[in-house]
Amino acid sequence: MKKIITTLVVVLFATGITFAGGGWADCAVSVTKDGGGIYSYSLGNTNWADGIWVLNDSFDGYNLGTPTSLVLNGGIANAWTDDFPGYTTTSFILYYRVYKSTATPGSWSQIELDNVNLKNGNNYVFDKTTANINIMALATLTGTNTYVLEVAMSKNQYFTGGNWNSMIPGDQSVAYSSTVAGYKATFTKSIGTALNKVESSLRISTESGKVTARFDGKADVQLFTSTGQLIISASTENEFSKTVKSGVYLLRINEQSHKVLVQ
Repeated sequence: MKKIITTLVVVLFATGITFAGGGWADCAVSVTKDGGGIYSYSLGNTNWADGIWVLNDSFDGYNLGTPTSLVLNGGIANAWTDDFPGYTTTSFILYYRVYKSTATPGSWSQIELDNVNLKNGNNYVFDKTTANINIMALATLTGTNTYVLEVAMSKNQYFTGGNWNSMIPGDQSVAYSSTVAGYKATFTKSIGTALNKVESSLRISTESGKVTARFDGKADVQLFTSTGQLIISASTENEFSKTVKSGVYLLRINEQSHKVLVQ
């Protein structure tokens, strides 16, 4: 990993009580498209960071096309902290959500970037690239639709007297808020409307803490959490069943997705 050592001089002006602690450097979101390699799209590049991903394509406004698969691996976050008044970066969280481009965004899901990749003085890099979130499984509408994959990054920073979360987009003084718009990339997915033999005979039940699907013929079945985490993938004939905890799940059968509630 390339290391760039930069001297930062910060002048703080305070009127009353002002918190002007550690600042953002750069961060990135890690994506695998069409089964290829991991690629880190840059977020909020300020041209000061320890990472080869600084000069990669910008995530915001990027068109991912019509992928056959799209996996959110996690992200990378780089920030610096002040020696005074004692700010220490403790963790980073990547927030994400998927929705039709013309729809109102829903709630955020999150990935904690829990690996300290680098600590060089007051320069920190946190990352995680093993979250394995199946983004295509979260795009479930029939027909051909354009979807938004939106992300935001939050930094938890300890200072004397409490905790302070900063967020980008925004700046170091903006606390995390679900109303703050994130960085947005787009992709297209098509789901056919014609019912095949499996779909026309499909019966889904959730009794006794199980997700059960019965149908005629052979099918490729995947079960995901509501945030897109793969639980199981199987090729089966006539029936699929999996015991799970209470909650909302996405059941995909031959590329057709169904939301199920287990109580």
